[in-house]
Amino acid sequence: MSDKVYISGLEGSAIAGVDHWQKPVPHPVLVDVAFSTDFSRASDSDNLQYSLNYAVISDKISSFLKKSHQRNFQSLGGVAEAVFDLLLTERAICTSVDLKVLAPKLDIRAPVSYTFSGPQSGTYHIEGLRALTLIGVFTFERLNKQFVLLDIDMSVPSTHLNVPRVSESVHDYLEQANFKTVEALVKRTSQWILQNFAAVESVSVRVTKPNAIVYTEGVGVSCLCTRAEFAGEEPISISGASKASEAFDLPVESKTVFSGSHTAYIAFGSNEGNQLGHIRLALEILNGHERISVNSTSSLYVSKPMYYTNQPDFYNGVLKITVHDMTPHELLLVLKDIEYEKLARVKDFENGPRSIDLDIILFDDVTVNSPDLVVPHKSMLDRTFVLQPLCELLNPDFLHPVTAEPIHNHLKKLLNTPTDPSVQESSELDIVIPGTSGRYLRFNVNGKLPTAIMGIFNATPDLFSDGGDKYHLEPSQIVAAVLKMKEQGADVIDVGGVSTRPGSVEPLVEEELRRVIPVVQAIRQERLLDDILISVDTYRAQVADQAVAAGADIINDISMGTFDDELIDVVAKHGCGYIMSHTRGTPATMSKLTEYNAGPTSLIEYSIDPGSGLLPPLMDVNVIHGVCRELALQIQAAMDRGVKKWQIILDPGVGFAKDLEQNLEILRHAKRFKQYAQIDLDKNLYLSFHGMGLLIGTSRKKFLGTLTGQAVADQRVIATAATVVASIEQSADMVRVHDVEEVKQAVQTGDAIYRGIYPRS
Repeated sequence: MSDKVYISGLEGSAIAGVDHWQKPVPHPVLVDVAFSTDFSRASDSDNLQYSLNYAVISDKISSFLKKSHQRNFQSLGGVAEAVFDLLLTERAICTSVDLKVLAPKLDIRAPVSYTFSGPQSGTYHIEGLRALTLIGVFTFERLNKQFVLLDIDMSVPSTHLNVPRVSESVHDYLEQANFKTVEALVKRTSQWILQNFAAVESVSVRVTKPNAIVYTEGVGVSCLCTRAEFAGEEPISISGASKASEAFDLPVESKTVFSGSHTAYIAFGSNEGNQLGHIRLALEILNGHERISVNSTSSLYVSKPMYYTNQPDFYNGVLKITVHDMTPHELLLVLKDIEYEKLARVKDFENGPRSIDLDIILFDDVTVNSPDLVVPHKSMLDRTFVLQPLCELLNPDFLHPVTAEPIHNHLKKLLNTPTDPSVQESSELDIVIPGTSGRYLRFNVNGKLPTAIMGIFNATPDLFSDGGDKYHLEPSQIVAAVLKMKEQGADVIDVGGVSTRPGSVEPLVEEELRRVIPVVQAIRQERLLDDILISVDTYRAQVADQAVAAGADIINDISMGTFDDELIDVVAKHGCGYIMSHTRGTPATMSKLTEYNAGPTSLIEYSIDPGSGLLPPLMDVNVIHGVCRELALQIQAAMDRGVKKWQIILDPGVGFAKDLEQNLEILRHAKRFKQYAQIDLDKNLYLSFHGMGLLIGTSRKKFLGTLTGQAVADQRVIATAATVVASIEQSADMVRVHDVEEVKQAVQTGDAIYRGIYPRS
């Protein structure tokens, strides 16, 4: 039968056992009854005698409850079954009768009810029980309890159950308990009820977090459990858990065996003294430990201080290390020894200045919660200066061990969350590429610093556009020329002693040294040029070594370390900046090596924007990923030999082993070089270009002459300026140019248009 007759919300009162105050007193009850019947004859004849008269039945129930006002029904189920028995006549002519008795005030925490259809067991309901509990994985959730709402259905084979006692027990348990997930909360709440209330046969718990997602009424989960499911489990104990604590408290899975190799990620920071020196020394000590190997580093960032804001900016980054037969606590002891013993850190107060700070961020997928160590680090998800460098070392699918969400997703959310200025002036980071003697390049990850200009100083007789102009100058002439370039807007002077134009012939190393070293020495002897960084355009280790010793800050290598195998070792030894410029072959052969194909299946390649996530691949533009793959191969080789990622600046090598269309594609999509990442499945290695500076060099190059019909190289200034503005639009951090004065105007214009950097009245 599909016909039903309803009575809803029939008011009455009854003594349903004891209430929350353990007193057997009458309480308001609401009765709902649904009769499954067939009233088709009544419908056809429009005659009530062929149906159930709900007015008569309502009066029957009301009268019964009034007459029984002093009767103790022992429970809400007792009330329901008494009413059910009262309806014997009606039940005889119905296929089923569904009965619900609701007592809105029997328990002070939540309305309770009982549903019964007979003769099977009935079900008790607790609706909207509100409890304050510790739940969640984020730092703010671990330090502050939050409300949850529970709907609980309990199947009982017998009639009676002291529901207020169940409600009180669950409420008290949750107030003292501690969960990472709602999934654990619903299961343990079910277990708690079943282990403490023998009358309950099965229980369904639905948990809602009303404040988890702002634009919803709530989110949550539910589960149904039977007593048999917990037969082999230890009973839940909450002894001592009721004590209030302001400490970070995270449930963890215990792991006591840490033999073999383990991967850990260490965040470092420094804002006192020689920051870079402190960081380098800490790495050296760490890597020298017999059971620790430093695998890779992130880029080096500058961040505003957090929490205590009246202190200098920090240098920050992350290391990936391998430890052997060490527990997280043993690693912690090593880090503290480096901080306080080896580098003599003095901690005057929490979150204050420090010479070095080394924190364990991750240790495999282990969770640790002790007074002196919490892993994953409890504050990592709140800090861009941790997440941005960390995501350089973790692939996009790497899950946070507690939240089970990709760490890249956490970074994306953080980057799109406004910064609280009372906590940190700004969460934006700058990239630092160290030179020598305290000089450095500084770029902003969001392009909010002016584009740097590298001015070309060619100390050669045979360059394609200005050979001989600055060849064999006297020291005073060198200084005058460089002072002029500085005045025109140069931030870096790139000294070249070898022509690398396609088809050129290299001089002997001794000749290159005679050309380059006097220029570097002359610049460094002039006090007015102390702040100018010197780059030396060479691919020879001997020249690079002597140039840095003479005061150069950066090695600008067009060969990616492929022409002279020892050059990488020189860069690693000095810790100087290193421009890795893409090329193929030699200057004599590169113009024929312009075919770029799709990568091997062993590589998974990504384009990732930290603030918006994975980007769609470029279609039919093989040159971008082709160049990235070849750069990645050499970057990894350099890092394997001791070069730190923060030393490297990317240069896609416009004009080197690229044809006209490929040069244009690089300029159209140059931003992709900073967004590139790959997983090498064969080597199980992840490499990201995030955090690396990008240099674009188009000045006076042949392809510009092809485009404009300008055969004379030094007449391509306007074309060069156009490519410089295009490079700024594509997030280039530095441009390499011959015509500093003219291009400076293009840079100022491009920075104003694309970066919002210009004088304001």
